[in-house]
Amino acid sequence: MYQLNYRSKSKNDLKLEDLEDILVTANRINLSKRITGCLIYHNGSFVQILEGGKKDVKAVYEKIKLDDRHSMVTLLWESKVTNRCFPDWNMAYHKPNNNDLEIYINNLMLLSAMSEKSTASLLSFWESVHKILDNNHLSTEITI
Repeated sequence: MYQLNYRSKSKNDLKLEDLEDILVTANRINLSKRITGCLIYHNGSFVQILEGGKKDVKAVYEKIKLDDRHSMVTLLWESKVTNRCFPDWNMAYHKPNNNDLEIYINNLMLLSAMSEKSTASLLSFWESVHKILDNNHLSTEITI
């Protein structure tokens, strides 16, 4: 089993349809390759952790680096692991309205606090999630 996480910036004119397309494509590809993980998008930043077979995870990452909806793609960590940390997670989308965005961000922060951090990859992932959520701009969509 292999884990990889990265961060990136979205292109400036990323639209809701672009995010939905990313999720549809990711769900299809990841399901077929038995890749699990978690993707967070907030205020123009992506943070994602992928887990699965090394060859498949690296292939997905290479496609992400070539995707013009991403810029400044930065590898944060990659390593061999013994178990999946997101075994049943499939990517879903939540577009909170202004009334519940702060609650949703607080729930993500709570999830990160309660989540296992047994690997450097997980520590790096959750620290990066905190960085994009902590900026107090509570006006955009989040993907998880």
